[in-house]
Amino acid sequence: MIVATFAGEASLAHALRQCEAARVGPIETYTPAPPPDLATGSPIPLIILGAGLLAAALSFGLQSYSAAVAWRFNIGGRPPLSWPSFIPTTFENAALVALTAGFVAFLAINRMPRLYDPVDEAAGMRRASDDRWILQVATQDGATLDRARALLATLDAVLVEELPG
Repeated sequence: MIVATFAGEASLAHALRQCEAARVGPIETYTPAPPPDLATGSPIPLIILGAGLLAAALSFGLQSYSAAVAWRFNIGGRPPLSWPSFIPTTFENAALVALTAGFVAFLAINRMPRLYDPVDEAAGMRRASDDRWILQVATQDGATLDRARALLATLDAVLVEELPG
């Protein structure tokens, strides 16, 4: 694996475009802030919305079935399907499932918890969350690794490291 450290966002974006054009293998970036031109939307809000709506529908359906079909009681002359009393429980179940789905989706999408990654050994990673922009090229092919090494040597990287990966 090759890890290149850049001083600024513009140089990282240029290097990323060059590496993608050269098809040097799987590329990953570590940055202090999401680059505006490279940022993509997250699927987590859609997962949360879908899980919340599904939980609300299932919760309301279960309460409606149990009150109107399974245990039909005439309590105080109210109708069998008295839906206003189902709203608080429906909301609570939807919120609980949406929160849990969002947390699990966040962990799954970010591949967490991952307590160790070989890229953490790179010297530039110590400042990756402060002021350094990191580009990692991980490939198993020797020829592709040589191409990536030659390409990154031509770019304006502050530091280029090769790590066992």
